[in-house]
Amino acid sequence: MVRNKHGFFAIHKQQAVAALQDLFKRPLGNLLTLAVLALALTLPATFYLLAKNVALVGQAWESPTQLTLYIEEGIAEPTANRLAGELRGWSEIESVEYISPDEGLQQFRQNAGFDQALSLLDENPLPAVMVIRPTENWQSSAQATALAAKLRTESAIAEVRLDSDWLQRLAAIKQLAITLATIVSGLMLIAVFLIVGNTLRLQVLNQKDEIQVMKLVGATDQFILRPYLYTGVWYGLIGGISAWVLTAIVTILLDSAVATLAGLYESSYRLVGLSWDETLILLMIAAFLGLGAARLSAGRHLKEIEPV
Repeated sequence: MVRNKHGFFAIHKQQAVAALQDLFKRPLGNLLTLAVLALALTLPATFYLLAKNVALVGQAWESPTQLTLYIEEGIAEPTANRLAGELRGWSEIESVEYISPDEGLQQFRQNAGFDQALSLLDENPLPAVMVIRPTENWQSSAQATALAAKLRTESAIAEVRLDSDWLQRLAAIKQLAITLATIVSGLMLIAVFLIVGNTLRLQVLNQKDEIQVMKLVGATDQFILRPYLYTGVWYGLIGGISAWVLTAIVTILLDSAVATLAGLYESSYRLVGLSWDETLILLMIAAFLGLGAARLSAGRHLKEIEPV
């Protein structure tokens, strides 16, 4: 029993090694096939990285961090300061920053660089503003919206601006990235399946005479099919490893551009690549695609070949 078990694994090991060696016997044709497989697997991996990083950015900014209150025109500064003090006592509010029209104009001059243009104005057009940061328990979008509605009831407040529009746009971009990644991944994985299946179909037809001789001496279809199954797995694994390398190169090349863009928004965000478990999933998917394509394509054509 133990001897048969060892013999079973020895045969599988021998056929797996032989299938790998057979790939190197035809380097040119197999190299082209593996290159196509690598590119076909790189596309879904790259789009997955895109969707992953957009989702990470969305999680970091999924809740509004502040509300902007515009004070009614004509409200005196002492009245506005008194209102700011009252708002600081609300349990929903963590901090209130009051910005007078003069302070707002000064900040606008420093940040926008419109000093000369603003000097032509006869009067300050900016209203008094309060920047409110909700407490941690009121950071969700629904609660911040409820807080904004409550603030609008104050008579001295002309408008409450909740930074939710850009959050909705970011959510739409995230959904678009996920949908695009799903569609492209599905199409490319089907392409991988077809490429491996067609390659092994041609290999079976080219070895038709050898298969007929093997069947004449009593070899079963399952025994003959096994090397093709290992060939399909090797195609998938080598293509998956090559795709991981290409994806890592793409990540490195894009990281500096992402860091520059994030710096413009005062963020230290860096592009996140594939983790070890995601890499393992990529290799498993590639191997199973190769195995499935070999089983379907080569298995079907083996049944059609009978000894003369």
